[in-house]
Formats: sequence, structure tokens, C-alpha cells
Amino acid sequence: MPDMPSANILYIEDDLGLAELVRIKLKREGYHVAHTESGHQGVMLMRDQDFDAVLIDFYLPDMNGLEVLKGIQALQPKAVCIMISGIDDMQLVVDAIKQGAEDFVLKDSEGAYLELLPTTLGKVLLKQRLIAEKEAAEQEKSKSEAFYRSLIDHTHVVAWEYLPNTGRFSYVSSQAEKLTGHSLEEWTSDGFWQASLHPQDYAKVNAFCSSRSHSQEEEGLEFRLLKKDGSELWLRQLVSVVEIDSESCCVLRGFLIDITESKQAMEKQRLAELVFDTIHEGIMITDTHNCIEVVNPAFTKITGYSFDEVRGQNPRILSSGLQDARFYTALWQSLNKHGHWEGELWNRHKNGEMYAQSTSISYVHDEVGNIKRHIAIFGDVTEKKQADEKIYHQANYDSLTELPNRQLFQDRLHSAVASAKRNHSQLALLYIDLDRFKEVNDSAGHEAGDRLLIQVAKRLNECIRETDTLARLGGDEFTVILSNLSTNYDIENIARTMLEVLEQPFSLAGDIDAAISASIGIAMYPADGGDDETLVRHADAAMYRVKETGRNGFEFFTAEMNREAGKRQQFKSAFKDSLEKGEFKVFFQPVWRLSDGKIMGVEALSRWQHPEWGMVMPDDFIPVAEESGFIHELSLFVVNEVVKQIKAWDEQAFNEISVAINLSPIQFRRLDDWLAQMHKVLSEHAIAPHRIKLEITETALMGDTLKLMETLSHVQTSGIEISLDDFGTGFSSLSRISGMPLNFIKIDRSFVSQIGQGRQCNVIEAIISMSHSMDCQVIAEGIETVEQREYLKQLGCDFGQGFLCSRPVPAADLLTLLQKGFLFD
Repeated sequence: MPDMPSANILYIEDDLGLAELVRIKLKREGYHVAHTESGHQGVMLMRDQDFDAVLIDFYLPDMNGLEVLKGIQALQPKAVCIMISGIDDMQLVVDAIKQGAEDFVLKDSEGAYLELLPTTLGKVLLKQRLIAEKEAAEQEKSKSEAFYRSLIDHTHVVAWEYLPNTGRFSYVSSQAEKLTGHSLEEWTSDGFWQASLHPQDYAKVNAFCSSRSHSQEEEGLEFRLLKKDGSELWLRQLVSVVEIDSESCCVLRGFLIDITESKQAMEKQRLAELVFDTIHEGIMITDTHNCIEVVNPAFTKITGYSFDEVRGQNPRILSSGLQDARFYTALWQSLNKHGHWEGELWNRHKNGEMYAQSTSISYVHDEVGNIKRHIAIFGDVTEKKQADEKIYHQANYDSLTELPNRQLFQDRLHSAVASAKRNHSQLALLYIDLDRFKEVNDSAGHEAGDRLLIQVAKRLNECIRETDTLARLGGDEFTVILSNLSTNYDIENIARTMLEVLEQPFSLAGDIDAAISASIGIAMYPADGGDDETLVRHADAAMYRVKETGRNGFEFFTAEMNREAGKRQQFKSAFKDSLEKGEFKVFFQPVWRLSDGKIMGVEALSRWQHPEWGMVMPDDFIPVAEESGFIHELSLFVVNEVVKQIKAWDEQAFNEISVAINLSPIQFRRLDDWLAQMHKVLSEHAIAPHRIKLEITETALMGDTLKLMETLSHVQTSGIEISLDDFGTGFSSLSRISGMPLNFIKIDRSFVSQIGQGRQCNVIEAIISMSHSMDCQVIAEGIETVEQREYLKQLGCDFGQGFLCSRPVPAADLLTLLQKGFLFD
């Protein structure tokens, strides 16, 4: 605040806007301000009123500031005047001070002088008060000398007198000590000038001061002086007087002005410009109407647009269209509330390509708080986002099918359950396991299996909506999350569609085809579980229920299924112990000649007589045995039991009876090892290999045809006959098996059960005809009626098997049938 709060100030300024800003600023500081728009008006007002100080703008419409100053001084010689100018002209500063101005204020484009003006005004008024006091105390001195001394002592200007011939100052004003910290004695001592000048500026300053050819006009030089504390001080040197004294020596007189702050400001601006031009981030500055004013080179590099192309444009020319109106509404709300926004958005390059940018937008306000500009700083983060997305994709998606993996499935299921809980809605979880996929994978190889999984994923994806989630958990297991479904009927339709598309044949490249199916278990939220872990467990239990009851279907979870899931686990734990305790039995089902009913052979079928669970059928425990690996031990057990029975039958003179042993695709993959172990058992009991037949499924014929033929031929060469089981239900065609070294082809019971309904008869006839053309005999499974038997006999089928003549029976009961010889007349 000024020392005289009630001081009256006259401000002569033709810019009404600036005049109002100055009036407001000074009024806040306690001054009374009067204003005129021209120099003539100001002089006339000074004629009628007294003012403590006068602020004079140098450029006025009717006269310049020096002329106004002269006119005011003619009326009031002691008038306190401060010159204001928007041009940094040192000549003008000197002229104004020489003519009587108390100080000089430089306008700047940013309006900082508004802050400086009250300080300068207060300083000038203080100076005038001090001058008045000094004049009263030293009335013996002339008024002009007092004014000059006071001016020198209360400005940032150092008056000096320099003698080039001695290389030292003969006089400096007291301001020199305040600016530099060096005492006046040091300033006027020998060698001071040379010691205190900055080493890089010494030569030019010394040459300047040593010259005897200066004109009488002022000359300027900027240089650095080392202060007492070692820091640098920027000074501008003005030589105003060059004289020759009485001894013919050159005398230089002038002023030193502290320009350190302006130099630092210029350096900051230079650095800011350097950063602006070299920074890798794009910079865009817009005006209050959000029109582009300035951009830097990085902006052009990132966006492809030059400054000329975007000057005056709205930044929306960069918009990609990927952000909706809500995004920009939130952006502007943040800017208006906080003055700042940070985030990521997608924009469009000049060439049309999209790029991601990390952006920071800020408001710039003027001195009165109004928004003046917007500054946006942004960097291209497209590559980083792509790398992050790649890492995320690798962590959350299956590399083979590109479906969500187990981790992402668990995350989405957790979110779906939480959403259903909030919205009081239901969702369905489908657990899908492919039937016979392991057989395809084992027989045709992993590459064929991978191709099959890719096609399965594509077909399943076409059955669901975009809002649903299809995931691959691993192997041949898939899951589907169905949200916002109102009825079980909708879920059933989706499940049926999935089963239908998976039943269509798959082409796995080359001549490899496959026909599979799927087992689908369904668990509902909230009926079947209130959390994701429970839903997965129950859907899995429902899926196993489907497999156990025939596969190629779907089931909803029930409490009974949960109990059965626990039973499967019990199976796995009890297998080995039950085998050692003799709880596994081998039953035999006769195969008879259709022409006369004579028993020609039997099929060995395993049974599990558990002390608690009773008789467990193969359809219940074989899938679990295959899954756990127990199937290998069980198979060797069956071989040993078969060999014992063959030995017993031979003792009863039934030495023509052969036994068919089922071989799973898993065992077929290890056929060489399995055959070696079986031949060892046969050799130990002196049983001829031709007494054994191996029954294989169609999936065993997948893969490399030449290799398959070589493997099967090796089996036949050892004396063992080969029977193709369940023909017609898998992926094989008659042309596929043509030429294969097979001895028997078994027609699946599903075809035999259709006899009498017309539709399947042509298929059976074709199978029989084709098999005979390949020198293969035909066995029909599942014969349960006389009509079926007679029809097959009429078509020329060779052998039959089924409940019509006998169910699978223990060895003792089979002996009775063998002794009978013929099963029907």
C-alpha cells in the first residue's frame, strides 16, 4: 500500500480499456484516479486541479509523452510524472528521465505492469517525500542538485564516470553497492573493472570503454558483472557523455541499468520456445472460442496436419468419432470444474488412420480470472496400447481358438453373477465337453485335433449373442455364459442348436473327416448356485450326467446329478483297491451264426461288483477309467481272465470259440506295448493268437491311412483278427474303410433298432454289401426281436449279437450255452 492512501492520481491514456483496468487496480490500492484521453485534456486538468502524481502514456493522439511532460512542468514544475510506454526503448527512458520524469514503466503483453505500477507509484511518491525532507534539511543546496541526487539514489540506475586512461571508475552512485554488493571504494579502486567483469564479456566491455572515438550520442552495451557473492548480474551500459578534461584526458560518463530480470525472462522464454519446438509431445493452444492459435512441430508429426492447415480450426477436425457425446460432456465438465482434464482418447490422423493419445488439457486465465486460452499437451500412445492389448490378449485369450481363456471366463462369470444379483435376474452357465474328441486327437494327431477345436469354436460362437461369453477352458472343454434369458426354453433352444451344428461333419484337411457330438451341462443362477464357483461345479456335474446317459445331449443340474458327481470321484478312488480285491468280473455275450444259431464266439465285457454300490455297468465306470488312466490296468485284467476261460473251455472241447476284447482309442495309441503284453500272456498259457479278436471303434481309423494300414496288418499278421465296432455312428465312411485290413464289421445297435420302420433298412443293406465286397464278415449288434433277426438273415448278415438270444453272462452260465450249441432252431 502507498504511504499516502488518499493521493490523487491523473492518468493520461487514450486506451479506455487499459485506463479502466489501471483505475480499478489503483483504487484497490487506495488511490483516487482521474482520467483524460489526450495530452491536451491532461494539461488543462492540471491547470485546475492538484495531483500528487501523473501517469503519462507516451503515445497519445494529439502529442507524445515528452510534450505532455513539458506542458505539465510548465504549469507545475514540481509535478511528479511517471512515463508509461509499450515499447522497450532505452533512449525513451533516458529522455523521459532527463526531461524530469520520476520513473518509467514498460507495458507488457501479459499485463504484468499492472502489478508493478502501484509499487512504482508508491516508490515515486516516497521518493518525493524524501526529496522534500532533504530539501528542507539542506536548503543550502540548489533545487536542481537535490533533485538529481535523489533521482539517482532512488532508481535502479547507477550513474558513473570512467577514466579510460587509468582503467578505473572515478565515480559511481550509491546504487552500485546495492546492486552488486561491492562497496563504492571497491568500485573506484584499481583493477576492479577487470576483476569483476565476466570473463566471457571482458574483451568487448574493455574495448568499448577504452575507445576515444565515442560520439556524444548515447551508446549501449549489455554485459555480465560478477556480484560480491559470485552470482551474475546483467547490466546495460549507456554512455551519455564523452568529454576531454583539462589535461586532455578522455572522460566517459553514463548509466548502468540492471536488466537481469528481463534477461532471465528472455532466457525463460527462449527455453520455453526450445521446449515447445523440440518436445516429443504435441502442443495445441486455442483461444477462448476454442479455435487453434498455435501448434508445435510434434503436433504436425503426430497428426499429419501443418500449422497452416489447422490455424483457426476447431480441434474437432482431429476427432475419430470413436468417443460419443457423453465422453466430451464429461471432459468439458471436468475442465469447467477443475480447470484441467487428463485422459486417453482416439483421434484421426490426416491420412485417415486412428491413433491413441494421452492428453492433458488446461485452462489459462487472465489477471481478472477470465478464461483466456486452452492448452492441450498430448502424446501418441498407440504402440504402447497395442503392446498392452497384446499382453492382455495373451493373458486372457486362448491362443488356438482366440476365445476367452479360463482366467477371463472366471472374471466374466464373476461379473455376470454380480450383475444378476443386483438386477434380480437369472443367468445360465453351459459346460460343454466334446464327445470322442480324445479319440480324434489320439488317432489323427494333435494337428487334426487343433483344427477340430478351431472349427468347433467358430460353430459355437455362431449360436450365441454378442452379449454372451463363449470360453475355452482347455482341452475339449468349453463354457458359455448366457445372461438376461427369461425362460429355460430359450436356453434349451441354444443348447439344441449347438448340438445340431456340432453333429455336422468336420473336415480336418486332407482326407481326414470327423463326426463328433457334445455333452452339455447347464446350471442356473440363482436356482443352482449363488456364486460362480458353485455354478461351475454344478454345470460340470450336469455335463457328466449327459455323458453317462448316452452323450450328445444336454441336461440341467439337479441334486441327483450332484450326488452322481461325487460318485464319479469315489469311482476313481476305489478302482485300484477293487481290482486287487477281485470285485471286477468279466462277463461274456455270445455271437451266433444267423444261418443256424450256432455260437461262434463271445465278446468279453467287464463288470464291477462293488460291495456297497452293487453291480456297476461299463457305461458308468469306463469313461471314468479312461479319464483316470485306469483303463490300461483293467484291460490287462480282462486279457488274463479271457485266457483263463479259453483254457477252461478247451478242456471242455470248445476249442473253436474265439473271444473279442474291446480296445479303447487310448489303448490303440499304445498298441505295440499292449500287444506285447497280451502275446506274453497268451504264450504263458499256450493260447493261439487266432482265439482273440480285437474290437476297435471308428475313431481308431483316423489319421495317416498308410500308417493305420501298416499297424492293422501287423496285428493280423500276429494271428489276431480285427473287428470294427459300432460302425455307422462315427466319422468313417464306407470308402474310408475300403482296403483296411479288417475281418469283421459290426453294425451299431441304433441301426438294428430301426428295422421295421423302413428308413434305416437301406443303410444296413449297404453296409452288408460293402463289407462283403471287402471280404469282411458282418455282425449285427442289439438284436432283440425275431423280426430283426430274420430281416438281417434275409439281407445276408453273417452273425448276430443281442438280448434275443442272451445277455452278457458270467463264464459259468456261458458254459451252459456252449454245451447247448445252438441258440435257436
